[in-house]
This record gives sequence, structure tokens and C-alpha cells, in this order.
Amino acid sequence: MKNQDQVLWSEFLGKRLLLVALSLGLITHGIIVHFTLPQTYDAYVHMFFADHYSRFWFEPWEYRWYTGFLTISYPPLVHQIIALISKIFPLKIAFSIYAIAIFEALILGIYRFTKMFYSKQTAGVAAILAVVLSSLVETLHVYGQVPTLTGLAFLLNALPFLYQYIKTSDWRYLLMSLAFISVTVSSHHVTAIFGMVFFIAPAMVMAIIDGKPELGKKKLIGRFLPDLVVAVWQKKKEILLFVVSTIVLTITLIFPYWYWSRTDPISQVSIPHGSRDNFFVETSSGLVFYIIPLLLIFALLPAISYLITRRKRHIGWAVCFYVCLLLGSGGTTPLPKLMLGENAFNILTLDRFGFWASIIAIPYISHFLVAFIGGPIKKYWAEKYGETSHFLISGLSGFSYLLFIIYIFHLASFRPLQPKAVEIEPIINFLNRDDHMRWRFLTLGFGDQMAWLSSNTLAATIDGNYHSARRLPEMTSRAVERLENAKYLKEEGMASLDDFLTKAEKYQLKYVFSNDRYYDPLLFYSGWNRTIRLENGIMVWEKGNISTIQPIKPTELNPLLKKAWGILPVTTLLTAFTLVMVYLFHFKKSQQELISEEEVNFYPKLIIYPSAWLPFVLFSSFLIYQIYQLLLIDEQKDPATTIYSHYNELDFQRFDEAFQFFTPGPAYSLDQYLLEKSVSDGGLLPSFAKLDHLQIDTLKLSDNSAQMNVRSIWRTSLGAREKEEVMNLQRINQKWFINPPKMELEIPEEQVISYTYTLFKKMGKRKVSSFPTVKDDRIKKPFAGFYQANLVQLDGELSLTGELINADNIPITLALKAVISYENDSTATFFPKKNFHFNLAPKASTWFQLPLGSQEMEGEKKIISISLELETDISERGYIRGGELSYELSAENATQAIFQASMKNPFTGEITIPGVLISEKDSLGRIVQVDLWTYPKSIRPGLENSFQIPVRKISSTAKVLDQLPINLRINGQHRELLIKSVAESAHFQEKISFLPHCFLAQEIYLQ
Repeated sequence: MKNQDQVLWSEFLGKRLLLVALSLGLITHGIIVHFTLPQTYDAYVHMFFADHYSRFWFEPWEYRWYTGFLTISYPPLVHQIIALISKIFPLKIAFSIYAIAIFEALILGIYRFTKMFYSKQTAGVAAILAVVLSSLVETLHVYGQVPTLTGLAFLLNALPFLYQYIKTSDWRYLLMSLAFISVTVSSHHVTAIFGMVFFIAPAMVMAIIDGKPELGKKKLIGRFLPDLVVAVWQKKKEILLFVVSTIVLTITLIFPYWYWSRTDPISQVSIPHGSRDNFFVETSSGLVFYIIPLLLIFALLPAISYLITRRKRHIGWAVCFYVCLLLGSGGTTPLPKLMLGENAFNILTLDRFGFWASIIAIPYISHFLVAFIGGPIKKYWAEKYGETSHFLISGLSGFSYLLFIIYIFHLASFRPLQPKAVEIEPIINFLNRDDHMRWRFLTLGFGDQMAWLSSNTLAATIDGNYHSARRLPEMTSRAVERLENAKYLKEEGMASLDDFLTKAEKYQLKYVFSNDRYYDPLLFYSGWNRTIRLENGIMVWEKGNISTIQPIKPTELNPLLKKAWGILPVTTLLTAFTLVMVYLFHFKKSQQELISEEEVNFYPKLIIYPSAWLPFVLFSSFLIYQIYQLLLIDEQKDPATTIYSHYNELDFQRFDEAFQFFTPGPAYSLDQYLLEKSVSDGGLLPSFAKLDHLQIDTLKLSDNSAQMNVRSIWRTSLGAREKEEVMNLQRINQKWFINPPKMELEIPEEQVISYTYTLFKKMGKRKVSSFPTVKDDRIKKPFAGFYQANLVQLDGELSLTGELINADNIPITLALKAVISYENDSTATFFPKKNFHFNLAPKASTWFQLPLGSQEMEGEKKIISISLELETDISERGYIRGGELSYELSAENATQAIFQASMKNPFTGEITIPGVLISEKDSLGRIVQVDLWTYPKSIRPGLENSFQIPVRKISSTAKVLDQLPINLRINGQHRELLIKSVAESAHFQEKISFLPHCFLAQEIYLQ
């Protein structure tokens, strides 16, 4: 037993260490959090929710994302507190203030949590450890997950009261524990649910064993487990009262959330998450979700295992600790999926289990540190190896861990998690003028900053950043996180984005703010036009003939539930604070210390040596490996590595770094390389693609030279593209270099090119007014007409094909759709994709094809009518479709035709993506298919490119269905087919025809 002086000293030192920890937390995290916040995953999402409560406290319907969703789908307390702080401070500052305040509460919670295990001195060390624990640092500064930290902070503060209640049956401790658990439930429901398993249950077991000291002395394999069951039964009233009270509070406080999850359950394809990966295969996922948060736990695992299994009182914590470690390993082994089940495994983010394992380990790590720094381990080490040896190993381990923590603080610098900061004021100004907020918008390439933009405007976007609230079928049917980062989700992401860009009218989507030109080709070929580049560099794309947002009836919610959602969560925090004051001033001083402190004065050698050396070895090895990866890796050690490194730089368009892999010499300078790239290297692949796969094969290899065949697969917004080339390398001073490619000089015949086309300008309103347009400002709808419209069936799939013309004298933009009515009174709307000219010059025509999918011509969903509807409007953009095209048939068989084509660029700017629209007709001249073909390289002004165009022929297998009439409507009025003149029918005999359909990156009317 300790004497009274030792107890007083331990208490005094523990409180001093707690104050040091709180001060360190305030100084470090309080300063850094404001700078790391913009790079975190979730901070902006929580700020968006906070902005909602700041604007609409008692109205849970949020219309700005996903055409509307209920905010009762996430516990509100954290967001409500940030909203209240934002009434005084700006939203970002309010979030930072709350984050540091809750981190301070978490430090206090860890201090009180550790007192359940060991002395107050150890608890003080645990508080300091919490300031620099890698899992906590990552959760705040990399993830920005303040609800998780809030739930954990109040849960840890509740556990000592629960421990004392189970041990003494004093109802006042029950009241205190329930008060803190109420705040946990109102902050983060996942922490509350899993906290019952991994924190509350072990705390109860520890209290029961500590209440019966003789129980802990019995053998585990023998009387211990039966006697433990008996002891639990003896405490059944206390346990039952607590469990029932907790369940009632959990249901009552966030009842709207349970009501929502029951009446509107989540039904969507699981979204991939790195925490479910096999960490041996996806090493980057293992680094972020397992190694970084748990490296200290792995370094001290021998000591933790020794302490957590040493006495029976820790048995619950031991089970939970190892289970959490196992579940946190994701898909590295099949065990987590077997334990959780297929459904839970694909829904949960498994890194949270590793996070909880690190929290459970804190008391044991702290006790080992106390023993190593100034306890029995230090005494053993000093006696055996001397004070200097102990000082060196302590200093080296501490310094390497400090560098490791600094690395985590700067993780976003080494591994960028978000795009560069976007200045949102120009976007907000754009949305605020000319009634632009009457339509929805979409952001591309913004990262989580899209949530920050939404927090600062009342305009609505079709996208969002809270996956559980999504209900749009184009999102829930695919494993898509959000639309703005679709390119990182490859085929599924781009398919979902393509759906929304194509069906823009369905969701009143009119504006796209693009921060990534990767999406430009898809936007252009989907009928979107560039309008203006804002002063922050964001390009604004617009689609014509989109109706304004139609009123959507919010999901009905009982007014009483709305009031409860706005009042009860905040009330839990006020109640907990009040009870804490009462406890501190009227109850705590009269109570004796009820926690059974434990002291470990002996550590086996098998524990001392690994635990002493592993921290230094692991942390220093980790840092050396990172430095090697960043600075010291030999990128030119062999031909294949040199080519791979060169392509890696090209992929991110770091041309200065890419140039370093070319053979050095005065004949080929960086200026020459950049000049040649600007002249010759344009088009779809160089400008709008991401490298997906690289295959390098050796053709010739000697000691000082090599010839390699390089086959690359690039992802573009128009689909995957392949490229193959032969590269020659030579070895100089033990390094391999690529011989620069020889540029084929092309000089246009004409050195000065003049405009050969007519440009139009739409003047806009006659009066400067914010009021809606008046009659004098309106312009008549341009006239267009259909030449043909056909219902085509191929392999069970239906499509509408045809041809239309701009019969007016001004350029127009077109919005085409097909409305199908079925026998069961339902309708479906279909839109053209990329095989259509959405803008037409005067008297120009275009082909079109609208895919209808698999449709039943008979049965319950039998088609009874088809309406082909066209809307026109005046356009001043996008009607210049490409260069002068000539083509001839070079080879043909029953299923394919190959054409030799050439295109000349008559414009003053380059044709960035040469493209052609292809149509195939049957023997009666009816169009059976329309397709788009693009060439991967650009055409400079005045030059001509030749290429082969392969065409798949389907006229022999496609069937035109005549039994179902197609109703034609243009601008809401019924129309008949136009009849072509003899001159217009000159190409009637051509079974396969072409029209230019090119993308000009620097559009003439934007210069």
C-alpha cells in the first residue's frame, strides 16, 4: 500500500501533468488546426451542416444538396454548437474554436479514463500522450472528424462515473454517467452504439471485478468465469437500470434519426473505402488507415500485451483491444468480413476500429512510459547499462516520434488530399446575379471545397458530400462517392457524371463550375457550352433550354419532432455542464477515491528490451523510408524505372521534372522541349487524360543503351485510350536517360490566316434590371425541323435516330428529348448522349440518336406512344463544329468499314480534339445508328491530319419499327417531317456519312 505522502504526491503530480497537457493541446492544436482544416476530408461537410442550423434551426429539410434531404440523418449537437459560435465568429473560425475546445475535453476524458486503471501520475502522462497520439492527431488534422472526437470525449468522461456506479450502486454516479452518454448520443451515434460494446461493457466488467477483490485472484480456467457470471447477476439491477436508461435516452434524444432510418432506409451500392482494402496490396491505404494511427501501438505492443493480460480486471479491455486491432486491418485478412458480415463490412469504415484500439491502449502505454522514464524499468536499465544509455534510448525514441507527428501534421503536403484552395467569392457573385440561383449547379475538381461553397450560398447543387442522404438513382446505383471527383472512380464515376450531364433538364442543372479540364471533352460533347472564365480561374459551363428549379415538396416531419431535434441535443450539453458544476462543488469533495489503482513494479526482460528498442527502430525506419521515397529514390537506375518516372511526371504535367529524364546536352534545352510540346503535343491524350496503366517491354538492351516498347492506357472523360511508342535510352554516369524525340516540322502554307466564318453576338436585355425579363426583351424561338425520326431495334435495345436542321438564319442551341408513354400510365424521358450536335450554325443539320434501353413492345409496360420533343434557343457559342473533312472508303466487309479521312484546320486556333459524327443508313435511307469518333491529337492552324476511321456496320441486323408512330414537337408545337430538296438529298446513296464534330479548347468567341 502507498503511504499518505505518496498518494498526495501522485495526486499533485497528476494534476500538474494534466495542466501541462491542456496547455500543450491549446498551444499546438489551437494554432495548427486553422491551417490544416482546409486540407481535411470532413471539416467542410460539418461546416455545411452547421451553416444549415445557423440558417434554419428548426427546419431539418436541406434543399441545397441532392434535390433535398433531411438533416435528421446525422446527430445534430456538434453542428448546432458550431452554428451558435458562428453567430459571433466566421464559420471557419467557429469550427476551429469548437475543435480545440473538444480536444481539450478529450484530454480531460483520457486523464479520467486512465485513472480507472492506474495512478493519477500515470493519468497525467496519458493526458500528455493524448496531445501527440498519432491516431488523435490524424483524426483531427487529416480527417477533420470532430463529431467522432466529441462522442469519444464525452464517452471517456462518462466511464469513470459508470465504473463508480456499478461498484457502489450510488444513483448520483448513474445520473452523471447518463448525462455524459446523452451528449455522446447527440454528437455521434456510431460512437454511442459501438461504445456500448468496446468501452462500456469492459468498464462494467472491471468495476465488478474490482468490487470483489477475491474474484481477480482466481484462475481464468477454473472458477473465475463462473464466479464472474455470478457477480454480474448480483449487479443485475444496476446493469439493467443503466442499460434501459441508456437505450431510452438513445432512442428519445435522436428519435427523428431512428425514425428517418426506419422510414427511409439507405439502399445504395457500397462505396469503396480504403480502410476495407488489403493493406499488403494497397499499401497507401495501409499507411493512412493502419500504420500512421497505430504505429506507436505496434511499437509498444509487447508492453501493452503484458499489462492488459496481467490481471483479470483487464480481461474485457484485452478482448476489445485485440478485436478492434483485427477489425481495423480491413480486408487484409478474411476475418473482419466473417465477423461483421458482408453487409456491415461494406458499409462501415473500418479505420474507426483501429482508432478505438489506440484509445484503449492509452492507459497501458502511459504506465509503461512512467516505468521507463522514472520507474522500475529505468532503474533496471540504469543499473545494467548506465544512465547515459537510458538517456540516449529515451531521447532517440522521443525525437523520432516527434518527427513522426510533425510528418502527420504535414501529411497533406507530402500526399495532397485536396485540390488547391479555390477562391469562392467570384462563384458566389456569379450565382447571385441574373437569377442564376434559379437553377442548380455542379462543381468539378473542387474536392471537399464544394461543401464550403454550399455553406456560403443558398444556391442548390445536384451533388453533395453526405453519402447516407443520397437518394438519386443515378448515384445510388453505382459505387460513386460524389460527382465532383468522378474521374478517380473510373468507369462508374464517369458513367454517373455522364448521366447527370445528359439528363440536365431532369434535375434543372444549368451551370457547371470546372476546376479540372479533364472533364472538358465530356462537357462539350454532352452539349455544354463555356460561358466565362471567372477571375479565380474557374471555367463556367452552361447548358441551354434548361427550366428553372421546380418546387419540391419536403419530406413531411411532425412539428413536435422538429422542435425536439432543435432543443433536446443542446439541452443534453447544458444538463451535463450543470451536473458537473454540482458534482465538483457539492459532491466530489465528500467522496472517497473509489477507483482501484494498480501499480506494476516488475517487467520481464522479454518485455523491456523489445518495448525499449521498437519505438526508435519503427519510427526511424518509417521516416527514413519516407525520406527515401521523397528524395533519395533512384528514378534512373534502369531503363524501365526511368520511363516509368518520366511518365509519372508527365501524368501530373510537371514538365520541368519530366525534362530531367532526357539525355543532357546543349542541343536540347528545357526551352526547346517546352516549345516543341506547345507546338506539337496537344489533343485529347496530352491535355485531358490521366495515366491508368503502363506496360514497358524490352526490345534491345546492352550495357549502355536500350530500346523499349512503351504501351500506355490513359483514362479520359470520353473513355480509355491506348498509345504505343518505341523509346531509345542511353546510360551516362550510371544513370539512364531517354533520347529526346525528333520533332517532325510542319509549316502551314499560309503564314497569316483570316476569319472564314461568321460570328454572332447575343446582346441580352434592353434594360439593366434585376426584375424578370419583360416582353420587349424576349426574342422569338428559332425555327428548326426534323428530316426523319426512326425507332430502331438492335439486339433487344431500342433507340430513336434521325436528322434535324437549323432552318433559321441565326445559330441555335438544341435540347432534344424523347418522352415514352406506357400502357400502365407511366412515362419515361430519355436524352441524347454524345452522338449529337447540340449547337447548329444557320442552315446546318445534325444526326441524332437517343438510346432507350431495353423496352417492352408488349406486356404491362407496353409502349403506347413516343413523343420526340425539341426546344431551341439562340446561341452564340459552340456552333463552329470543325475543319474541312474529306473521306473515302478504303476497306469494307459485312460487319465493318474502314475510311481514310483527312481534316484541315482553317481556323486561327488549333482544333484540340478532331472528331466526326458518323451515321449509317439502311437501304431506304433511314438512319439506323449515329456514333462519335475522336482523334487523340490536335490539328494546328493551317495544317491537315489524316487518319483511319473504323465503323461497325449494323444496317443488316438493325430493324426499323414502323408500327408505332413518333409524335414530333418543336418548342411545344406539333410538327411534321420536312422534305429534303434534291440538292439536300445528294448524299442519299451514301450508306455511311460523316460530319465534323470537333472540340476547340480555345473557342473563338472566348478569345
